[in-house]
This record gives sequence, C-alpha cells and structure tokens, in this order.
Amino acid sequence: NGPPLWQRMRREIETQLEALRSAGALQGDTPQEAYFVHCDEETNPVERRDAGELVAEIGLAPTVPAEFVLVRLVRRPGSREFENLE
Repeated sequence: NGPPLWQRMRREIETQLEALRSAGALQGDTPQEAYFVHCDEETNPVERRDAGELVAEIGLAPTVPAEFVLVRLVRRPGSREFENLE
C-alpha cells in the first residue's frame, strides 16, 4: 500500500469514470468538471496502511440528479465498504 498502488487505483477508477462521462452519464465538458479521484498519502495515512486498509475518495457529477456525489471506497482486509460522504 503505497504510491504505485495509489496511482494504479486512481488510473483504474478514472478510466471507468471517463467511460461514464463519454457515454453522457456525467456532467462536465472536461474530466475535471465531471469527477475526481483522491487516493494518496492523505487518504491513506500510516495508521490506515498499518491496518491493511486502502481508501479512495471519489467525487462525480451525474447528469441525474444533477448534484455532485462524494463516495469513499474503503478496502479492509476481508471486506469492501462504500461510504456516501454527503
């Protein structure tokens, strides 16, 4: 759990979000207006890494209901969780 994994997570999630944007499911003329993905040292401090967790925060602007949605994806040993950050 370090920079190479965080970069891979961002890339994989951004690829999926860009496909959604290209299909018209997200608002925004640019990727920066349509979504963001944070998966770095800030979302994965030493305490989380020591616990075996991996955290990515995702923001996206779906065309419906036309509000920005924030989600935290948490991978813990043996489970996956999704948290709505609204």
